[in-house]
Amino acid sequence: MELIGDSMSRSTLNRTLSSLVGQGSVTPIGRGPARRYVTLSPFSLADVEAFFQRPASMRPLTPFREELLGPTPNIDPERAKRCTQIQRLATPMDRKYLSRFLVDYSWASGVLEGSTYTEIDTEALVMYGEREADKPMEDAVLALNHKRAGEHLWTHRELTVENICAMHALLTDDHGKADLATSDHFLPKEQRGVTRVYEDVNLANSAYLPPHRPGTSHARDVLVRIVDTAKTLEPVEAAVYLLTRIAYVQSFANGNKRTSRIAANLPLLAAGLVPSSFVDITKARYIRGMAAFYELGSMLVIEQAFIDGYVRSVMRSSNLPPALRGVGADPEGAAKQLCDFINSGNRPKDPAVAAMLGAPPNAASGSATGKPKTSAARRAVAR
Repeated sequence: MELIGDSMSRSTLNRTLSSLVGQGSVTPIGRGPARRYVTLSPFSLADVEAFFQRPASMRPLTPFREELLGPTPNIDPERAKRCTQIQRLATPMDRKYLSRFLVDYSWASGVLEGSTYTEIDTEALVMYGEREADKPMEDAVLALNHKRAGEHLWTHRELTVENICAMHALLTDDHGKADLATSDHFLPKEQRGVTRVYEDVNLANSAYLPPHRPGTSHARDVLVRIVDTAKTLEPVEAAVYLLTRIAYVQSFANGNKRTSRIAANLPLLAAGLVPSSFVDITKARYIRGMAAFYELGSMLVIEQAFIDGYVRSVMRSSNLPPALRGVGADPEGAAKQLCDFINSGNRPKDPAVAAMLGAPPNAASGSATGKPKTSAARRAVAR
Protein backbone atom coordinates (compact mmCIF):
# COMPACT_ATOMS: atom_id res chain seq x y z
CA MET A 1 0.00 0.00 0.00
CA GLU A 2 1.57 3.28 -1.11
CA LEU A 3 1.12 5.97 1.52
CA ILE A 4 3.63 8.63 0.58
CA GLY A 5 3.59 10.50 -2.70
CA ASP A 6 4.98 13.78 -3.98
CA SER A 7 1.59 15.46 -3.60
CA MET A 8 0.79 14.18 -0.08
CA SER A 9 1.16 16.78 2.63
CA ARG A 10 2.41 15.99 6.11
CA SER A 11 -1.02 16.67 7.60
CA THR A 12 -2.70 14.36 5.07
CA LEU A 13 -0.14 11.67 5.77
CA ASN A 14 -0.71 11.98 9.53
CA ARG A 15 -4.47 11.71 9.08
CA THR A 16 -4.05 8.68 6.83
CA LEU A 17 -1.76 6.94 9.31
CA SER A 18 -4.09 7.78 12.20
CA SER A 19 -7.03 6.28 10.29
CA LEU A 20 -5.08 3.10 9.49
CA VAL A 21 -4.05 2.74 13.13
CA GLY A 22 -7.68 3.18 14.19
CA GLN A 23 -8.77 0.48 11.74
CA GLY A 24 -6.12 -1.87 13.07
CA SER A 25 -4.44 -2.07 9.66
CA VAL A 26 -1.07 -0.80 10.93
CA THR A 27 0.56 -0.42 14.31
CA PRO A 28 3.04 2.29 15.41
CA ILE A 29 6.44 1.32 16.78
CA GLY A 30 8.65 3.74 18.68
CA ARG A 31 8.19 7.38 19.62
CA GLY A 32 8.89 10.77 18.13
CA PRO A 33 10.99 11.04 14.94
CA ALA A 34 11.94 7.36 15.24
CA ARG A 35 8.31 6.19 15.09
CA ARG A 36 7.53 3.86 12.20
CA TYR A 37 4.42 1.99 11.14
CA VAL A 38 4.15 -1.67 10.22
CA THR A 39 1.28 -3.60 8.77
CA LEU A 40 -0.18 -6.50 10.75
CA SER A 41 -2.24 -8.00 7.97
CA PRO A 42 -1.60 -8.98 4.34
CA PHE A 43 -5.02 -7.45 3.61
CA SER A 44 -6.34 -3.96 4.18
CA LEU A 45 -9.87 -3.32 5.38
CA ALA A 46 -10.74 -2.24 1.83
CA ASP A 47 -9.37 -5.56 0.50
CA VAL A 48 -11.58 -7.53 2.88
CA GLU A 49 -14.66 -5.47 2.05
CA ALA A 50 -14.06 -5.88 -1.68
CA PHE A 51 -13.60 -9.64 -1.31
CA PHE A 52 -16.93 -10.03 0.45
CA GLN A 53 -18.82 -7.95 -2.10
CA ARG A 54 -19.19 -11.25 -3.95
CA PRO A 55 -21.69 -13.78 -2.59
CA ALA A 56 -20.31 -16.99 -1.09
CA SER A 57 -21.35 -18.95 -4.20
CA MET A 58 -19.01 -16.81 -6.31
CA ARG A 59 -16.02 -16.88 -3.99
CA PRO A 60 -13.40 -19.64 -4.37
CA LEU A 61 -13.94 -22.65 -2.12
CA THR A 62 -11.51 -22.51 0.79
CA PRO A 63 -10.52 -25.83 2.36
CA PHE A 64 -9.36 -26.27 5.96
CA ARG A 65 -5.76 -25.09 6.44
CA GLU A 66 -3.76 -26.94 9.07
CA GLU A 67 -1.33 -24.04 9.51
CA LEU A 68 -4.10 -21.82 10.86
CA LEU A 69 -4.15 -23.95 14.02
CA GLY A 70 -0.85 -22.33 14.97
CA PRO A 71 -0.71 -19.43 17.46
CA THR A 72 -0.48 -16.91 14.63
CA PRO A 73 -2.16 -15.06 13.02
CA ASN A 74 -3.74 -13.64 16.16
CA ILE A 75 -4.38 -10.35 17.93
CA ASP A 76 -1.26 -8.20 18.02
CA PRO A 77 0.55 -8.97 21.33
CA GLU A 78 0.94 -5.29 22.24
CA ARG A 79 -2.76 -4.66 21.69
CA ALA A 80 -3.57 -7.74 23.72
CA LYS A 81 -1.39 -6.43 26.55
CA ARG A 82 -3.12 -3.04 26.46
CA CYS A 83 -6.50 -4.78 26.79
CA THR A 84 -5.36 -5.73 30.29
CA GLN A 85 -4.37 -2.14 31.08
CA ILE A 86 -7.84 -0.53 30.88
CA GLN A 87 -9.26 -2.33 33.90
CA ARG A 88 -8.11 -0.19 36.81
CA LEU A 89 -11.68 0.75 37.76
CA ALA A 90 -13.17 -2.72 37.24
CA THR A 91 -15.65 -3.65 39.95
CA PRO A 92 -15.13 -6.79 42.05
CA MET A 93 -16.19 -9.90 40.18
CA ASP A 94 -18.59 -11.11 42.84
CA ARG A 95 -22.15 -12.50 42.78
CA LYS A 96 -23.57 -9.08 41.94
CA TYR A 97 -21.20 -8.80 39.02
CA LEU A 98 -22.14 -12.31 37.88
CA SER A 99 -25.85 -11.44 37.76
CA ARG A 100 -25.17 -8.54 35.40
CA PHE A 101 -22.71 -10.53 33.30
CA LEU A 102 -25.20 -13.37 32.79
CA VAL A 103 -27.77 -10.94 31.40
CA ASP A 104 -25.28 -9.16 29.13
CA TYR A 105 -23.67 -12.34 27.86
CA SER A 106 -26.94 -14.25 27.35
CA TRP A 107 -28.43 -11.34 25.44
CA ALA A 108 -25.39 -10.43 23.33
CA SER A 109 -24.36 -13.96 22.37
CA GLY A 110 -28.00 -14.77 21.60
CA VAL A 111 -28.23 -11.79 19.25
CA LEU A 112 -25.18 -13.07 17.39
CA GLU A 113 -27.16 -16.30 16.90
CA GLY A 114 -30.16 -14.41 15.51
CA SER A 115 -32.28 -14.24 18.67
CA THR A 116 -35.09 -11.68 18.75
CA TYR A 117 -34.74 -11.18 22.51
CA THR A 118 -33.88 -7.66 23.63
CA GLU A 119 -31.73 -6.84 26.64
CA ILE A 120 -34.90 -6.21 28.67
CA ASP A 121 -36.47 -9.48 27.50
CA THR A 122 -33.31 -11.33 28.50
CA GLU A 123 -33.09 -9.65 31.91
CA ALA A 124 -36.72 -10.51 32.69
CA LEU A 125 -36.11 -14.14 31.75
CA VAL A 126 -32.65 -14.68 33.23
CA MET A 127 -33.22 -12.83 36.50
CA TYR A 128 -36.96 -13.30 37.09
CA GLY A 129 -38.00 -16.28 34.96
CA GLU A 130 -40.47 -14.25 32.89
CA ARG A 131 -40.65 -15.38 29.25
CA GLU A 132 -41.76 -13.05 26.48
CA ALA A 133 -44.92 -14.80 25.25
CA ASP A 134 -44.93 -13.09 21.85
CA LYS A 135 -41.46 -14.32 20.91
CA PRO A 136 -40.28 -17.78 19.83
CA MET A 137 -39.75 -20.44 22.48
CA GLU A 138 -36.37 -21.28 20.94
CA ASP A 139 -35.13 -17.75 21.71
CA ALA A 140 -36.11 -18.18 25.36
CA VAL A 141 -34.39 -21.57 25.59
CA LEU A 142 -31.32 -20.14 23.83
CA ALA A 143 -31.09 -17.40 26.48
CA LEU A 144 -31.55 -19.84 29.35
CA ASN A 145 -28.90 -22.13 27.90
CA HIS A 146 -26.49 -19.21 27.79
CA LYS A 147 -27.28 -18.44 31.41
CA ARG A 148 -26.58 -22.04 32.46
CA ALA A 149 -23.36 -22.13 30.46
CA GLY A 150 -22.31 -18.78 31.97
CA GLU A 151 -22.89 -20.11 35.48
CA HIS A 152 -20.81 -23.17 34.64
CA LEU A 153 -18.06 -20.93 33.27
CA TRP A 154 -18.04 -18.94 36.50
CA THR A 155 -17.42 -21.99 38.68
CA HIS A 156 -15.32 -24.04 36.23
CA ARG A 157 -12.51 -21.88 34.83
CA GLU A 158 -10.15 -24.66 33.80
CA LEU A 159 -9.08 -24.54 30.17
CA THR A 160 -9.62 -28.19 29.26
CA VAL A 161 -11.32 -30.06 26.44
CA GLU A 162 -13.70 -31.61 28.97
CA ASN A 163 -14.76 -28.22 30.29
CA ILE A 164 -15.36 -26.88 26.79
CA CYS A 165 -17.44 -29.96 25.95
CA ALA A 166 -19.48 -29.48 29.14
CA MET A 167 -20.33 -25.91 28.15
CA HIS A 168 -21.17 -27.01 24.61
CA ALA A 169 -23.66 -29.52 26.05
CA LEU A 170 -25.36 -26.77 28.06
CA LEU A 171 -25.50 -24.38 25.11
CA THR A 172 -27.13 -26.90 22.75
CA ASP A 173 -29.62 -28.54 25.14
CA ASP A 174 -33.17 -28.76 23.72
CA HIS A 175 -34.59 -29.71 27.14
CA GLY A 176 -36.53 -32.52 25.52
CA LYS A 177 -38.92 -30.13 23.76
CA ALA A 178 -40.11 -31.76 20.54
CA ASP A 179 -40.92 -28.43 18.88
CA LEU A 180 -37.25 -27.43 19.10
CA ALA A 181 -35.98 -30.51 17.28
CA THR A 182 -35.73 -28.70 13.94
CA SER A 183 -33.98 -25.62 15.33
CA ASP A 184 -30.36 -24.98 14.40
CA HIS A 185 -29.69 -23.90 17.96
CA PHE A 186 -30.01 -27.32 19.59
CA LEU A 187 -28.78 -30.88 19.24
CA PRO A 188 -30.05 -34.31 20.24
CA LYS A 189 -28.64 -35.61 23.50
CA GLU A 190 -26.12 -37.96 21.88
CA GLN A 191 -24.44 -35.06 20.05
CA ARG A 192 -24.26 -32.57 22.91
CA GLY A 193 -20.82 -32.14 24.45
CA VAL A 194 -19.37 -34.72 22.06
CA THR A 195 -16.99 -33.98 19.19
CA ARG A 196 -18.33 -35.09 15.82
CA VAL A 197 -17.18 -38.31 14.17
CA TYR A 198 -19.48 -38.87 11.20
CA GLU A 199 -21.41 -35.58 11.05
CA ASP A 200 -20.46 -33.20 8.24
CA VAL A 201 -20.96 -29.45 8.71
CA ASN A 202 -21.49 -26.70 6.18
CA LEU A 203 -21.39 -23.00 6.98
CA ALA A 204 -24.14 -20.77 5.62
CA ASN A 205 -22.98 -17.86 3.44
CA SER A 206 -19.37 -18.98 3.50
CA ALA A 207 -17.05 -20.58 0.95
CA TYR A 208 -15.03 -22.23 3.74
CA LEU A 209 -15.05 -26.04 3.93
CA PRO A 210 -14.49 -27.28 7.50
CA PRO A 211 -12.48 -30.48 7.95
CA HIS A 212 -14.40 -33.74 7.67
CA ARG A 213 -12.64 -37.01 8.55
CA PRO A 214 -15.53 -39.45 9.12
CA GLY A 215 -14.84 -42.41 11.37
CA THR A 216 -11.76 -40.81 12.94
CA SER A 217 -10.94 -38.81 16.06
CA HIS A 218 -9.80 -35.82 14.00
CA ALA A 219 -12.43 -33.41 15.39
CA ARG A 220 -11.35 -34.13 18.96
CA ASP A 221 -7.65 -34.22 18.10
CA VAL A 222 -7.69 -30.69 16.66
CA LEU A 223 -9.69 -29.44 19.65
CA VAL A 224 -7.03 -30.91 21.97
CA ARG A 225 -4.34 -29.18 19.93
CA ILE A 226 -6.21 -25.85 20.15
CA VAL A 227 -6.52 -26.09 23.93
CA ASP A 228 -2.85 -27.04 24.31
CA THR A 229 -1.77 -24.08 22.17
CA ALA A 230 -4.06 -21.64 24.01
CA LYS A 231 -2.45 -22.64 27.31
CA THR A 232 0.89 -21.29 26.09
CA LEU A 233 -0.50 -17.83 25.26
CA GLU A 234 -1.06 -14.75 27.37
CA PRO A 235 -4.72 -14.43 28.51
CA VAL A 236 -6.10 -11.99 25.90
CA GLU A 237 -4.14 -13.67 23.11
CA ALA A 238 -5.53 -17.02 24.27
CA ALA A 239 -9.06 -15.59 24.31
CA VAL A 240 -8.91 -14.38 20.70
CA TYR A 241 -7.20 -17.60 19.62
CA LEU A 242 -9.97 -19.73 21.16
CA LEU A 243 -12.64 -17.44 19.71
CA THR A 244 -11.38 -18.01 16.19
CA ARG A 245 -9.94 -21.53 16.21
CA ILE A 246 -12.76 -23.45 17.91
CA ALA A 247 -15.21 -22.01 15.41
CA TYR A 248 -12.73 -22.64 12.58
CA VAL A 249 -12.33 -26.38 13.10
CA GLN A 250 -16.07 -26.94 13.80
CA SER A 251 -15.37 -29.85 16.16
CA PHE A 252 -19.06 -30.16 17.10
CA ALA A 253 -22.08 -30.93 14.96
CA ASN A 254 -23.47 -27.47 15.79
CA GLY A 255 -23.02 -24.66 18.32
CA ASN A 256 -19.34 -24.11 17.52
CA LYS A 257 -19.40 -20.31 17.49
CA ARG A 258 -21.38 -20.18 20.75
CA THR A 259 -18.86 -22.55 22.29
CA SER A 260 -15.92 -20.51 21.00
CA ARG A 261 -17.33 -17.33 22.54
CA ILE A 262 -17.75 -18.78 26.01
CA ALA A 263 -14.44 -20.66 25.83
CA ALA A 264 -12.71 -17.36 25.04
CA ASN A 265 -13.58 -16.22 28.56
CA LEU A 266 -11.80 -19.10 30.28
CA PRO A 267 -8.27 -17.61 30.09
CA LEU A 268 -9.60 -14.14 30.93
CA LEU A 269 -11.37 -15.24 34.11
CA ALA A 270 -8.49 -17.52 35.10
CA ALA A 271 -6.21 -14.48 34.99
CA GLY A 272 -8.59 -12.28 36.98
CA LEU A 273 -9.50 -10.18 33.94
CA VAL A 274 -12.94 -8.91 32.98
CA PRO A 275 -14.67 -11.45 30.69
CA SER A 276 -16.16 -10.41 27.36
CA SER A 277 -19.95 -10.33 27.24
CA PHE A 278 -19.82 -9.63 23.46
CA VAL A 279 -22.21 -6.72 23.96
CA ASP A 280 -22.02 -4.10 21.18
CA ILE A 281 -20.41 -6.42 18.64
CA THR A 282 -22.79 -6.23 15.70
CA LYS A 283 -23.80 -9.46 14.04
CA ALA A 284 -22.70 -8.26 10.60
CA ARG A 285 -19.22 -7.33 11.83
CA TYR A 286 -18.83 -10.56 13.77
CA ILE A 287 -19.86 -12.71 10.81
CA ARG A 288 -17.62 -10.75 8.45
CA GLY A 289 -14.70 -11.05 10.85
CA MET A 290 -15.05 -14.79 11.25
CA ALA A 291 -15.53 -15.30 7.51
CA ALA A 292 -12.41 -13.24 6.79
CA PHE A 293 -10.45 -15.56 9.05
CA TYR A 294 -12.01 -18.71 7.55
CA GLU A 295 -11.51 -17.72 3.92
CA LEU A 296 -8.53 -15.34 3.98
CA GLY A 297 -6.73 -16.23 7.18
CA SER A 298 -7.07 -12.54 8.10
CA MET A 299 -7.53 -11.46 11.73
CA LEU A 300 -8.01 -7.78 10.89
CA VAL A 301 -11.79 -7.53 11.21
CA ILE A 302 -12.35 -9.98 14.07
CA GLU A 303 -9.45 -8.48 16.05
CA GLN A 304 -11.02 -5.03 15.88
CA ALA A 305 -14.49 -6.41 16.62
CA PHE A 306 -13.09 -8.13 19.71
CA ILE A 307 -11.27 -4.99 20.87
CA ASP A 308 -14.37 -2.80 20.43
CA GLY A 309 -16.57 -5.30 22.23
CA TYR A 310 -14.04 -5.89 24.99
CA VAL A 311 -13.65 -2.17 25.69
CA ARG A 312 -17.41 -1.90 26.14
CA SER A 313 -17.51 -5.00 28.34
CA VAL A 314 -14.85 -3.43 30.57
CA MET A 315 -16.72 -0.12 30.70
CA ARG A 316 -19.93 -1.92 31.71
CA SER A 317 -17.94 -3.66 34.43
CA SER A 318 -16.22 -0.56 35.82
CA ASN A 319 -17.00 2.03 38.45
CA LEU A 320 -16.83 4.87 35.95
CA PRO A 321 -16.04 8.43 37.04
CA PRO A 322 -19.06 10.80 37.16
CA ALA A 323 -17.87 12.49 33.96
CA LEU A 324 -18.44 9.24 32.05
CA ARG A 325 -21.97 8.58 33.28
CA GLY A 326 -25.16 10.51 33.70
CA VAL A 327 -26.42 13.56 31.82
CA GLY A 328 -23.97 14.95 29.29
CA ALA A 329 -21.63 11.96 29.39
CA ASP A 330 -20.16 10.62 26.15
CA PRO A 331 -19.59 6.88 26.69
CA GLU A 332 -19.15 6.30 22.96
CA GLY A 333 -16.40 8.89 22.83
CA ALA A 334 -14.77 7.29 25.86
CA ALA A 335 -14.91 3.87 24.21
CA LYS A 336 -13.26 5.27 21.08
CA GLN A 337 -10.44 6.75 23.16
CA LEU A 338 -9.84 3.41 24.86
CA CYS A 339 -9.89 1.59 21.52
CA ASP A 340 -7.38 4.10 20.18
CA PHE A 341 -5.18 3.48 23.23
CA ILE A 342 -5.28 -0.27 22.59
CA ASN A 343 -4.51 0.14 18.89
CA SER A 344 -1.90 2.88 19.09
CA GLY A 345 -0.69 3.15 22.68
CA ASN A 346 -1.73 6.83 22.76
CA ARG A 347 -2.91 7.75 26.25
CA PRO A 348 -6.51 9.08 26.32
CA LYS A 349 -6.67 12.89 26.47
CA ASP A 350 -9.74 12.90 28.69
CA PRO A 351 -8.56 12.51 32.32
CA ALA A 352 -11.75 10.60 33.20
CA VAL A 353 -10.99 8.04 30.50
CA ALA A 354 -7.30 7.91 31.40
CA ALA A 355 -8.34 7.05 34.96
CA MET A 356 -9.29 3.58 33.68
CA LEU A 357 -5.69 2.83 32.72
CA GLY A 358 -3.45 0.82 34.98
CA ALA A 359 -3.17 -2.69 36.34
CA PRO A 360 -6.60 -4.25 36.95
CA PRO A 361 -7.39 -4.47 40.69
CA ASN A 362 -8.03 -8.23 40.64
CA ALA A 363 -5.76 -9.47 37.87
CA ALA A 364 -3.43 -12.38 38.47
CA SER A 365 0.00 -12.39 36.91
CA GLY A 366 1.08 -15.02 34.45
CA SER A 367 -0.73 -16.96 31.78
CA ALA A 368 -4.17 -18.50 31.44
CA THR A 369 -2.87 -21.45 33.39
CA GLY A 370 -1.65 -19.20 36.22
CA LYS A 371 2.00 -19.85 35.33
CA PRO A 372 4.43 -17.24 34.01
CA LYS A 373 5.11 -17.50 30.32
CA THR A 374 8.65 -17.97 29.13
CA SER A 375 9.88 -16.80 25.76
CA ALA A 376 11.24 -20.30 25.17
CA ALA A 377 7.80 -21.81 25.61
CA ARG A 378 6.27 -19.35 23.17
CA ARG A 379 9.00 -19.99 20.59
CA ALA A 380 8.36 -23.72 20.91
CA VAL A 381 4.72 -23.25 19.97
CA ALA A 382 5.63 -20.97 17.07
CA ARG A 383 7.73 -23.77 15.64
